[in-house]
Amino acid sequence: MVLASLMPSLTSVEIQWWLLALLFYGAGDYITTVVAVRRADIVEANPAIRLLLSEQPSPIGFAVVKSTALLICFLGFLSIYESAIAIGIPVMITMLGVLVTAVNLRTLARSSTQLHTSRSADR
Repeated sequence: MVLASLMPSLTSVEIQWWLLALLFYGAGDYITTVVAVRRADIVEANPAIRLLLSEQPSPIGFAVVKSTALLICFLGFLSIYESAIAIGIPVMITMLGVLVTAVNLRTLARSSTQLHTSRSADR
């Protein structure tokens, strides 16, 4: 109850952008990364994640890092929520999430194609 009174009331546009940020950066990047790094031929490209976790981060470790990053961004947003530029935080996180999810999907597609091609060549 105390936390709710400390939170500013977000506009519907701000809520929509945060939901999109959670969808693309939170879920989209998380799911595609976890699936991708389970393949032997794919390693994590983000140097910060490789440094903190490994080239093939565990799902739990990666979830903790992503959740922490989102929390820090949200707290930053709350610290400037009255500013006209505050909406830029969830917008940029959403755009980053769309980009990294698309790159991960492309990497997965290429890996599947290469895997299928190499198996066909082995026959």
